[in-house]
Amino acid sequence: MNYIQKIIVTFTALILLGCGPTAEQMIDVKAAAERQARGELLLDIREADDYKEFHAPNTTNIPMGRLALRLAELEQYKGKPIMLIDHAEQRAPRAFEVLQKAGFTQLAVVKGGMAEWKKTGLPIEKLDMEAQPE
Repeated sequence: MNYIQKIIVTFTALILLGCGPTAEQMIDVKAAAERQARGELLLDIREADDYKEFHAPNTTNIPMGRLALRLAELEQYKGKPIMLIDHAEQRAPRAFEVLQKAGFTQLAVVKGGMAEWKKTGLPIEKLDMEAQPE
C-alpha cells in the first residue's frame, strides 16, 4: 500500500469512526415496545408498501429514501427520544446517521427490526389495502 492509499484508508476510517449507533444506542424489540408505551416515538423507515403490509401500532412511517426531505415533520422530536425501526436492521443505522447529522440527539435503533418484532409476538397492525384511497 502506497502513502496515498494509507492516507485514504486512514481518512475513511476517521470519517466512519463515531458514525452510526453505539452498542448503548441499540435496543431490543421488547424494550422498544415498553419505551413506545411510555410515549417515545417509534419511527418506521420502511417503504410505504412494507409498512401497509404490517407495522407496530402507533408508529410514524417515513421511508428511508425520503427521510432527509421530511426532517421538518420530526422537528418537534429534536430533543426527545426517537427509536428507528426498519425490516431487519439494515437501513436504520443509516437513518440514525441522517438524523444525527440533522441535530437529533436522543436516537436508538431497534435490533432485528420489524422481523424480530413480529417473531417475538409483539402486536402488529395491517392497513386495509382496499380501504386506502388511490
